[in-house]
Amino acid sequence: MSNEVDAKTARERAKAIAEQRRAERRNRKRKCVVCGVEESDKTPFHAHPEGIGPACKDEVACLTRKNAGGR
Repeated sequence: MSNEVDAKTARERAKAIAEQRRAERRNRKRKCVVCGVEESDKTPFHAHPEGIGPACKDEVACLTRKNAGGR
């Protein structure tokens, strides 16, 4: 009987840990692969044309931020 209780609590703990990790993943901020800015209402993202990850929708502003950060 003790083994059943231990197994049940272990499963419940594993489920809780998995749910916590899923919640953290959902809440994580995405960053642009070109300029590194975090996604927000002012800088919405879309898929990069070359398929390398999320990128800013406004390419001109993105490249300006990238060049400004490299100085």
